[in-house]
Amino acid sequence: MSEKGYQYSFVAKGTVVLAEHTPYSGNFSTIAVQCLQKLPSNNTKYTYSCDGHTFNFLLDSGFVFLVVADVAMGRSVPFVFLERVKDDFKQRYAGSTKNDEDDRYSDEDYGSRQVSLPSTGRQV
Repeated sequence: MSEKGYQYSFVAKGTVVLAEHTPYSGNFSTIAVQCLQKLPSNNTKYTYSCDGHTFNFLLDSGFVFLVVADVAMGRSVPFVFLERVKDDFKQRYAGSTKNDEDDRYSDEDYGSRQVSLPSTGRQV
């Protein structure tokens, strides 16, 4: 993640964060979880702005994908990133994400990892 790019990201099931990543200190995770708990369920994409950052949420099949980005990145680039994270997540964990009755997920199951964005070369 770069200083002028992505600062924080997570994958959640409902309101439970399964895996997160940030190289920075700060209150990104606190604000993100507060926003997560207030997300309306009638849409699949949301963006909240706070202190020069956007909190971009993508909802899909009970999972929530978030990336906190610098406001200068706009909205489309973070959502392209989230779509790629979602696709990668579903491909890697297809077997464990299909059972909606089993909500016992943890960082050990999914782990924190970096995703390379080919178009920008940034590490997130």
